[in-house]
Amino acid sequence: MKISNKLHILLLCNLGASTGILVSTMKDIVSKSEKLKDKDIKIEARPAGELSEYISNFDVLLLGPQIGHRFDELKEIADSYHKPLEIINTKDYGTMNGANILKQAILMDSQRNN
Repeated sequence: MKISNKLHILLLCNLGASTGILVSTMKDIVSKSEKLKDKDIKIEARPAGELSEYISNFDVLLLGPQIGHRFDELKEIADSYHKPLEIINTKDYGTMNGANILKQAILMDSQRNN
């Protein structure tokens, strides 16, 4: 799995409290990783309802499982911008497993670039 030099990850949420914690966890993993710390990796969480306002600034989109019911609606927007969208694994989200979620985003990006 090749890691791009630039990867901007957007976590889509409802209100953002738990997703904000997850973003901090993921950023901490990036800063401590020999492979990732020198890459341009940006991770943000934003409300799903405003997706079209900022989607062009991101490479991959991850949807919080608590709003997974909005996947089809958001996928339509993501597809129109040619951006991959996946739902975060419920267990990874619940345990704040930032490493697994970061791997998911990196895999999505490498598939997008092939």
